[in-house]
Amino acid sequence: MPSVRDRDLPIASRENPHVRLAHSLLEATGRKKNAAFLVEGWRHVEGACALVTPLAIFHTEGFGRNSAAPRALLRRLSTAGVPVRLVAEPIVSYLTDTVHPQGIVAVMPLPEPGTLLGGEGTELPITVILDGISDPGNAGTLIRVAAGVGAGVIATGDTADLWGPKVVRAGAGAHFLVPIRSHVAWKEVPALLPVGARICLTDAYAPGTLWDADLDGPVAIIVSNEARGPSNDARRTATDAVRIPLLAGESLNAAVAGSLVLYEALRQRTTSSHKPGALDRNAGASDRRAIQGIRA
Repeated sequence: MPSVRDRDLPIASRENPHVRLAHSLLEATGRKKNAAFLVEGWRHVEGACALVTPLAIFHTEGFGRNSAAPRALLRRLSTAGVPVRLVAEPIVSYLTDTVHPQGIVAVMPLPEPGTLLGGEGTELPITVILDGISDPGNAGTLIRVAAGVGAGVIATGDTADLWGPKVVRAGAGAHFLVPIRSHVAWKEVPALLPVGARICLTDAYAPGTLWDADLDGPVAIIVSNEARGPSNDARRTATDAVRIPLLAGESLNAAVAGSLVLYEALRQRTTSSHKPGALDRNAGASDRRAIQGIRA
């Protein structure tokens, strides 16, 4: 399909300045320098462009050839003044880190820390703090879960860059729905939370379970690296700790563990029969007795 801008030959050189800039966004230094990041693949690009105007689009001649929706998107973006550039297939491969690119890459603006892309700054009652989550898949999944429970995201300095391509793919569009702060020093974390927020550590050795905890009200959930456990900084910053009961095994995947605690926090906000305090402790004790009975 010819470019919606013109019928010139596709860009085929890696030395093209637009291509070079976009390629630099595969690295954290390039993303920081240019205040932009990449979104790859038709569905992800379509969803992103529905919320935020991209800075540029790169697409192959074959992209959208057999479907009206992609062609309509390219026409709409071009009409809106977005640079829509036809490129050779090897260039799209050069701009992604996937084995089989889908023929389209969008350059999107990085938001200001703690704001939604295209929206205002947001202070939410639930926050997830990523403590050394180095796996991009886990980091992206936790951003996706944060969107599901209406939480904000804070990532400490040793967490994977949240705007990297693998994290963005794992987030499946959630980056556009969640206020994100990345590379935050631990000493800065309390000031970024709502006044009076409790900071709850997920810890396999905590005395109380997630069912015992009062997660209503402003709360931050720390999810740590599953291999190393909570960092010393996380332990010093936390005001509370909970564990997830296990019938077998030593630990859960970090994204799974974080999801369980985040959804328990959401449940406590949305279940009409839930009342913080003694009722919570009784419910937790009942659940524990049931598990102990199953184990026996």
